[in-house]
Amino acid sequence: MKFSIIVAILFSIQPTWAQFHLEKVIHSDDKASGVEPSQTDEDNVSSIDEDELERQAPASVDDALRQAPGATTARGPRNSSESIQIRGLDTSKIFIMIDGARQNFRSGHSSMIPVELENLKAVEIYESSSDLSKGNSLGGGIQFVTKDAQDYLQKNKDFGAEFRYQNNSSSAENIYNAKSIFKTSEFSGLISLTAQSAGNIQLNNGETLANSAYEDFIGLIKLKRGEWSFSHESFNREDNNPLDPSLNPPDSIQSLQADTKITKETTIVKHQTDDLLVNAYYNHFETEKTERESKTKEHRTINTLGMSFKKKLDKTRFGAEGFQDSLESDKEGSELTSFPKAQSLNVSSYLERDFDYKDVTATPGLRLNYYSMEDAGDNFSSKSAQEISKKLKLKYSFEKDTYLYASYSEGFNSPRVDQVYPSGLHSPGDGWIVRDNYFIPNVDLKHEVSANKEVGFSTKKYIFDYLGSVSFKASIYENKVKDYIKIERIDRSVMDFEDGTSQYINIPDVSLYGGEAELGVNYDIFEWKVAYSQVRGKNETDGLYLEDLPADQYTYSFNVYLDKYRAQFGYLGVQAQEQNRTNPETLQRTEKTPAYFIHNIYGKKDIGENFEVGLRIDNLGNKEYRRHGSFLNEAKEDYKITVKYKINTL
Repeated sequence: MKFSIIVAILFSIQPTWAQFHLEKVIHSDDKASGVEPSQTDEDNVSSIDEDELERQAPASVDDALRQAPGATTARGPRNSSESIQIRGLDTSKIFIMIDGARQNFRSGHSSMIPVELENLKAVEIYESSSDLSKGNSLGGGIQFVTKDAQDYLQKNKDFGAEFRYQNNSSSAENIYNAKSIFKTSEFSGLISLTAQSAGNIQLNNGETLANSAYEDFIGLIKLKRGEWSFSHESFNREDNNPLDPSLNPPDSIQSLQADTKITKETTIVKHQTDDLLVNAYYNHFETEKTERESKTKEHRTINTLGMSFKKKLDKTRFGAEGFQDSLESDKEGSELTSFPKAQSLNVSSYLERDFDYKDVTATPGLRLNYYSMEDAGDNFSSKSAQEISKKLKLKYSFEKDTYLYASYSEGFNSPRVDQVYPSGLHSPGDGWIVRDNYFIPNVDLKHEVSANKEVGFSTKKYIFDYLGSVSFKASIYENKVKDYIKIERIDRSVMDFEDGTSQYINIPDVSLYGGEAELGVNYDIFEWKVAYSQVRGKNETDGLYLEDLPADQYTYSFNVYLDKYRAQFGYLGVQAQEQNRTNPETLQRTEKTPAYFIHNIYGKKDIGENFEVGLRIDNLGNKEYRRHGSFLNEAKEDYKITVKYKINTL
């Protein structure tokens, strides 16, 4: 049915034949406006652009982040269990945005970020807390930027359309997308519909991962008139993954099995000029889980209402942001005490300025952070706190495109209401050996603060009379976190006199440190790049590793652009080292992970003026491996075939 709807929409459009094949132009509205980031903060923002995203042919966020040195996803391979990490900080400690709208609905055991991958223009990775306009983070975050109508249409064309089909062999996944784009003298707009259906994943050890299938349907509309824009996205998913999607329990543990419906509705209104950006948004995120054993249904809802503005006056930038999260839940007419009815408010304002002296640029800044939260049932007392975050960044330019920088920036992250107020049963015991485990609220849970220090170098040299270039950049960093929040679980046996407990607590001192380096060479039609990243983490208070950090990793990429034949092909290699920084002497479950080297190849070609075909093979040779922090093998050798039909689009 969904497929027939998309086909009907596509073929209801009268086709017109494109006359020219034009190079794609990539831009980010926020960056183009001049309000973000500052000229010194650009060093801490890396971007995966549209060309790279098309080469990845992503079916998940993990696919999209494959070439990002400072970002990755933990857990997996289930699409619903992907948890983004930035330099060792997971989704509960960084910001995640789509077109400026915060995605604050990570809860329970699911950390998936529902993103419309088909219309992504860029993925911006903020690697530190130096961008003061984006608060409530201990060290950066991710912003997904979607395309506008002008990113699709050919020059002098007022109307266009696309139909795209992709098949991924490892999960028998089919992706259908149809979009219509228009432009008038006053308006421009984009309407996009995507249907996505995946079966159970075939793993690289020959097994089939049960309960990993899902079906998605996504609709996106974007309208723009002058300095104003409006967008609305509707995301719907049905799956049957375990309640903790990082596990694969045996079928007999029916209490962990459930059928799930996920719904997300996001509306964004934006006003933008060269020196001003105002963004208002509303997010509604709801999950409905039907437990297979008891047939009971539980609903969890998070509504986020937010607004921000950023203003630039010469070399001074200032702004403010506020957002409110409201939680509700229901199970058979009663509230889920582990997901209490409560709300939280976060407000921040910032001011920073660039000072230039000869070849040095200094950027000091301040941000005021405030949060408050309250339990709607008056079962617990409300709480609030405020903090000032400071920043200083220095950049010394030796010559054009060659510079050294050093920065100090402080992060702030408020606790979530489902960390402060949860109570009730967490997981049932087996009745024979292990007792029930219950959540314990912690109204004294403190907010987290961090101190990020970083030194980096970047250079780019043109060679062969500007036919080629060599680029190199490297950085090292240290991030000291105070009052790091984690869950402490204590299980007890039936011989004990009390039940087990789970409670979110503060660890006084945690440190993260590491670095990244990247070397790239471009010459004529060839592009070659190698990158390295590492991150270490230590619970300084208890003398333990932060054990769920990614392994040290090398990535190797090689691309050839055959413009004469309107084709390109390339190779991506991912080499991960052994990750043995675990704590086997404790009850923590993470085990060391062997090293692995996986190979991926890809290519695409335009056929005529309207067709584009692509092929990508991931895990070529079917290497058997698993990601660190996951107890499951990854997918087997995966063939991704893409066919696109274009009318007046780039």
